[in-house]
Amino acid sequence: MSLSRRRFIRNVSVTGGAFVIGFQLAGCSGKPPELGQPGDFEPDAFLRINPDGQVTVQIAKAEMGQGIVTGMVTLVAEELELDPQQIHYEMAPVHSAFADPEMRLQITGGSASIRIYYDILRQVGASARETLVAAAMAQTGLPRASLIAENGMVHAVDGSVAIAYAELVPVARTLPLAADVVLKEAADFRLIGRYEQRVDALCKSDGSARFGMDVAPENCLTAVLLRCPWFDGEVVAFEATRARAMAGVVAVFATAYGVAVVAEGYWQASQAAAKVEVEFTPPASGLRDSKAIAEAMTAALDGDDFASVRNDQSGAEAGAGQRVQGRYHVPFLAHAPMEPLNATCRIGNDGCEIWVGSQAPDIARDAASRELGIPREQVVVHNQFLGGGFGRRAAADNVAEVAAIARQLQRPVKLVWSREDDIRHDWYRPAMAGQLQAEVHGDGSISHWQHRIVGPSINQQVLPEFAKSMLPQWVPGAARKLIGDVAAGKDFASVEGADELPYRFDGVSVQYHNLPVPVPLGYWRSVGHSHTAFAVESFIDELAHAAGADPVVFRRRHLPADSRQRRVLDAVAEAANWGSPAPGRFQGVAVHESFHSVVAEVVELSLGDNGTPRIEHVYCAIECGQVINPDIVRDQMEGGIVFALSAALYGEITVEKGAVQQSNYHDYPMLRHNEMPSMTVVIIDSNAAPSGVGEPGTPPAAPALGNALFAATGVRQRRLPFKLG
Repeated sequence: MSLSRRRFIRNVSVTGGAFVIGFQLAGCSGKPPELGQPGDFEPDAFLRINPDGQVTVQIAKAEMGQGIVTGMVTLVAEELELDPQQIHYEMAPVHSAFADPEMRLQITGGSASIRIYYDILRQVGASARETLVAAAMAQTGLPRASLIAENGMVHAVDGSVAIAYAELVPVARTLPLAADVVLKEAADFRLIGRYEQRVDALCKSDGSARFGMDVAPENCLTAVLLRCPWFDGEVVAFEATRARAMAGVVAVFATAYGVAVVAEGYWQASQAAAKVEVEFTPPASGLRDSKAIAEAMTAALDGDDFASVRNDQSGAEAGAGQRVQGRYHVPFLAHAPMEPLNATCRIGNDGCEIWVGSQAPDIARDAASRELGIPREQVVVHNQFLGGGFGRRAAADNVAEVAAIARQLQRPVKLVWSREDDIRHDWYRPAMAGQLQAEVHGDGSISHWQHRIVGPSINQQVLPEFAKSMLPQWVPGAARKLIGDVAAGKDFASVEGADELPYRFDGVSVQYHNLPVPVPLGYWRSVGHSHTAFAVESFIDELAHAAGADPVVFRRRHLPADSRQRRVLDAVAEAANWGSPAPGRFQGVAVHESFHSVVAEVVELSLGDNGTPRIEHVYCAIECGQVINPDIVRDQMEGGIVFALSAALYGEITVEKGAVQQSNYHDYPMLRHNEMPSMTVVIIDSNAAPSGVGEPGTPPAAPALGNALFAATGVRQRRLPFKLG
């Protein structure tokens, strides 16, 4: 694949002894970032090789446990003929050269990182390798056919010459970058699909990895923020006499985001914050209670105010079959990453520095820029490892807050959110409702599938914020279409997973009603798929039951014979020994495509003496194109399943008078160690281009669990979280 089709241009830079390779977005200008030592690095580079032989890859995506550092390093190492452990890596600075070529933002989401950079980074490694070989040709006089690159060296085939990459840098940096290189075929891969280590495992094991919470610039203060308990409230007045008198407290003052309590350490700041009394503006009226929002959703489902998302007419006469109908409801959900939000800011005469673990460092940069009223070029963002993201860390409210606090101080300050802050002031997965109906005919065929979806639009809230970080000429056509769709009452984030139904039914209708609410909304792991898969795959089971068919057989009948869904469904059914579970166990199945990958899952559970279900085992099969690191794929499937099961069993954010009622893991619990099922993950071989793995394991888990509960109890549960026992 030529990089011109990726809207990239080749760029090779020669400075100060370093050999540098990079790619720049077409249409993005400006001086590239200076990343190396003075005099030896030309910006806009994904890869540099210093005269001492150190190879460094710039990581343009956020590492939040999904293994993107290992994946990106492996892609370069494959073509550069190095062991991934020989390559250093750095989190790329904020610069247009490192922007996602699809979103035109430096953002990590949509399970897209490897899919987007698969060809780009292999091309980087291959071009570097061939240029180093060309340097060896110039140095030895040998022809290309007599030389091979291997393990950081260029060798003569006959063994007469062996030159380390470091020795070739002085010549390589004077040569034009090798063009039109041929990338390896899958059969020739040494690492891709085989490498199962992680290049960041050691630093995360010995504690040397730096997360946002670990940052501590010299003379740094710590701040906590007293935010309004309800949405959109502002500070009216506060009393802080007792807090200011406490040891270690440096300052207490109001900001646009709440009252900041600043101290020498977190314990001192948090203890002092408990002594501050704050008066906020009263809650506004409107849909500010979970009960009222649920009632509004029901009323909307009963109405006719819907935008058409898909409308394939049926050839069958309406009413000729048995009509089946079900309504499905999911609640607001928090992200609840293990590392609560935090950010550190240091303001100087020439701008400010931000240390943060962010999924969107350029959005973080622009948040600080707007808050401080300085040009974005004067804001430097140091992105750190993220202790979980799941979509929450694409927002930059923590950065705006810390910038507002730091502006009042003469010292660096780290803002730390408590767990309670994290739960109560999230950007939530929206509550959604869906109504499905279809007709089952005597021959088992299905007609008049209708799926109505009601809920608030994430994009309506989030896209305007993201757009602030896009220069007008950067806004891609896809983003313009999204904004236009939202304005027309459609929203891909609300209907994805429902609009492209894989089953071959006679007539499919999908409709959406946008119900705005004042609850802050955000992208949650798997986004719209998290609720559409639950509704669709649960209802498919209902149709199978109405047709008197086995759930797997029913799905196979209505999936195209050559479809990925059918292959993956067959794989998971075989792994789970579908239809023949151990005595006392019950199975449920679901299959769903998201982020260009197809995942099928079988949940197997048992019933205790008191009738309480216990999840015993989860079988998972995935087809995600060319796998880079099989162990990371398995990890992501397991993690996504646990994430989904936690939500399906326990996850629910409720709102009263505009205030979130949950506060910590005691009332917003996660799946505990003793509740963890064993898991089997089957990866289906494929030479297709890589597709997502960070999120696709999440959507099928809830419907598979619900279908297993139905198999065990005969009771169909259509509302999350499930009520057990």
